[in-house]
Amino acid sequence: MRFEITIMKTLALTLLLFPLCLNEALAERPRKQRPASKTPGDIEANRLLKKAQDFVAIREHERGEKMLLTIIDQYPQSFVRYKAWLSLGKHYLDTHKQEEAVRAFAHLKQLKQPDKNMEEEELEIYLEGLYLTGVALYQTRQYDATFPILRQITRSYPNTIWANQALYYIGMCHFMQKNWNKAIESLSLVGTFVDADSESIQFIEAGQRYFIKINDADLPILKKLGRTITVEVTTKSGDREVVTCTPLSSKGETYIASIATKVAAASQATHNDGTLQILGGDSLTVVYMDDNTIDGEHNARRENVTRVVSTANLDFTLGTYEGKAVAAFIGQPLFITLSDADLDKTDAPETAQVQLISRYRIEKEEDENAPALENIDIETLFKAEEEKEQFAVRDQVSVDLSELGNAPTHSGRFAGKIELQRARRGQNIDKADTSLACDINDEIIVSYHDHLHINGEVSRLVTATIKVIGEIDGRPQATQNVVYDAVVRARKQLVEGAAFLELGRIFRDMGLIEGATERCDEGIGKVEEIIKSGVPIPRNLSETAYQLKWQMQMTKRDYPAAVKTCQTFNKMFPDSPLVDMAMKEIGMIHLEKENYDAAISIFQQILRLTSSQVKPEAAFRIAEALEKSRTLSAAIPAFRACSTTYPDSEFAGPALAKEVDYYYDSKDYIQANELLEQIFQDYPDAPFLDKMLIKWVLLAYRMGDFAKAQAKGKQLLFEYPSSPYAGKIKSILPKVEQKLKAQKEN
Repeated sequence: MRFEITIMKTLALTLLLFPLCLNEALAERPRKQRPASKTPGDIEANRLLKKAQDFVAIREHERGEKMLLTIIDQYPQSFVRYKAWLSLGKHYLDTHKQEEAVRAFAHLKQLKQPDKNMEEEELEIYLEGLYLTGVALYQTRQYDATFPILRQITRSYPNTIWANQALYYIGMCHFMQKNWNKAIESLSLVGTFVDADSESIQFIEAGQRYFIKINDADLPILKKLGRTITVEVTTKSGDREVVTCTPLSSKGETYIASIATKVAAASQATHNDGTLQILGGDSLTVVYMDDNTIDGEHNARRENVTRVVSTANLDFTLGTYEGKAVAAFIGQPLFITLSDADLDKTDAPETAQVQLISRYRIEKEEDENAPALENIDIETLFKAEEEKEQFAVRDQVSVDLSELGNAPTHSGRFAGKIELQRARRGQNIDKADTSLACDINDEIIVSYHDHLHINGEVSRLVTATIKVIGEIDGRPQATQNVVYDAVVRARKQLVEGAAFLELGRIFRDMGLIEGATERCDEGIGKVEEIIKSGVPIPRNLSETAYQLKWQMQMTKRDYPAAVKTCQTFNKMFPDSPLVDMAMKEIGMIHLEKENYDAAISIFQQILRLTSSQVKPEAAFRIAEALEKSRTLSAAIPAFRACSTTYPDSEFAGPALAKEVDYYYDSKDYIQANELLEQIFQDYPDAPFLDKMLIKWVLLAYRMGDFAKAQAKGKQLLFEYPSSPYAGKIKSILPKVEQKLKAQKEN
């Protein structure tokens, strides 16, 4: 019969540590590139992008962010702008600015054009943007909004690594909502895709769990016969384990198995102990005996060989070689650790060598004849800044590291230390000694060449950087909280204002309106200082101040003031990406105060905006306002417009549910049944499916399809046992079963 054995990538399949391992795997995963552009603009844009990414990597967030925005503004027709949007979104996500991240990733949707296939790199960027949008929404606990985003990946691009990742977060969304059955269903599918074309499929990461997947059409039959499916795994260094496989799904054609690996020497005592002992340069052989082949062969031997590799990791640590060091101090030793199991090949402690340099920034003298800043375009400014970012090596030294652990030594971790000496002005530095000369504000960089890793036998430079901040000084110092710089003070007030907003929301949710008002008033006082300040500050700080102000006014239920603030903001910043959010807030205020015509007018203005992320919600709110002010039948065209225009939004499902209600109430059961089929097919994660199921039970009952009524009732009890409709369905099912029994007898 058809047979396939696949070794599944470890980093993408360790479920409990999935997000962490996933990020590491993606960082190492080479992206397929488009053909290099010869356009000078693209070359320059790529250069600026690399520089911006470097700034972000070393936590120079403001400079990196400004440079990414400059690329987007200066190169609006270049493909590099999509890479810049992706990098900007990742930066926002890393700095916990999820709303800004979602807005940045939204620009990547332009890559998907009707009747046009995306190139490989375009598809990768598009899918990564979709996935990270889902992650951002998950982090802000917007689970219902997360589902449709991630389902676009699993539905349209199931055979990609992004589908594995999307399934994980879909499962976690159900888990957080306590939908246990759906969570199990999604999480059990995580990692079931393996890219057979990947060059790295032949490698396994040392010390990580080893996964195996078997596809054999005979397996369902063997399962019914009570046969236990096993594979034998042996290592080149001498270990052997028999691993039991379990079915991945109810169909039973796919089985998976896994076993832990450990960097250690194998012996007779380690055979069948549940762990594979492996060494650097080792290989694993998986053997499966195919009971019956399509050619009639019995017990055909199937095997797969995988090489053991180790992706090196380098870091500065504390003296225990465990905790990470955050800074270096002159006169104190600097401790270094390297993890690379590829170097561990014998029972004796191995050695490794790393290179260290200390470097300092070269400050260029100011040119008195240089033009004024206001006369220089921003790209020229960045080029000037880049020219300033020149470094000179102060000292360099090689450090020998020794493998940690007791004999026989097989840890794969190497450690060593270097003494830091102060470099005095005018001192000749001996670059051949065993200490490293440096000064305060110097950077120390350690580097190591990793020649074999999870992506193959391609040399990879591994580095770690730490800053010298001085000597340890335990003397008491006087400090003050007065901030004189206008920009720094504005940032401080925004942080405090955001904190008061959160406190106000907590008090409001507890029903303590007076406490919420007090907290919000304090926060409004903080942001008012920014709004009324005559000192020039960056525009984004002013926009954020207005946003916090109207949010706090809404929290304390001062709706007229909130509307006024939003209107002022729209006049001052008509091109701001926050305009649609401000307009939505105004519309929601009118909707809550039952000013339905005014609310509809505001939401229609949002739909007319060139680019807005809240258009799906605006379309849904228009229909909602029509339903409340008139009737459901009058609102149905608006609900239908929402579901058809924005089918991948979180509001499409609820809009379809409203249509089901209408057709059910008007006794158009055929149309209602078709819509229910569509909802459960296109929106399997919607939060209202239990309500739809009980409606489906009643619908099938009225149509005389008692078998379907029974099936949908049992589905509700199985998938939503804690639903408020569970009790009602328990009382309905006996009547349905009586009707079904009578129907069969007749």
